[in-house]
Amino acid sequence: MTRPQDDHAACARICVVDDDAAVRHALCNLLEAGGYDVLAFESGEALLAAGELARIDVAVFDVKLRGMSGFTLLERFRERTTAEARAIPALLISGHSDRAMEQRALDAGALELLRKPVDPDRLLELIEDALQRRTASQ
Repeated sequence: MTRPQDDHAACARICVVDDDAAVRHALCNLLEAGGYDVLAFESGEALLAAGELARIDVAVFDVKLRGMSGFTLLERFRERTTAEARAIPALLISGHSDRAMEQRALDAGALELLRKPVDPDRLLELIEDALQRRTASQ
């Protein structure tokens, strides 16, 4: 579960949105232990109201949030950001998923739909890969 810290982690800001406080806390602890700066929100509405959308490097959204869903959040997140920020990689997580939901996540522009409980190594690997690709394209 641990990985060597590198330049990506040292400067990357990861946004976590999950309405389950225990899951949100666990994800934040994992990401902070990995060397990331973490912004955490209990709802999509709270994230969108925060006004820090352009300062996010990778987004991790729960699909089944109270209020707007993770799919709706991803759509509104993309609409409200600058052209550069629209390319922010996003991962969706869900306690209950099937092939249709996985395809919907990909169609919405998510890199992947991860099933809860989230595999910590897989999450960190996906984030690091996303950061490397983003850096290479700049």
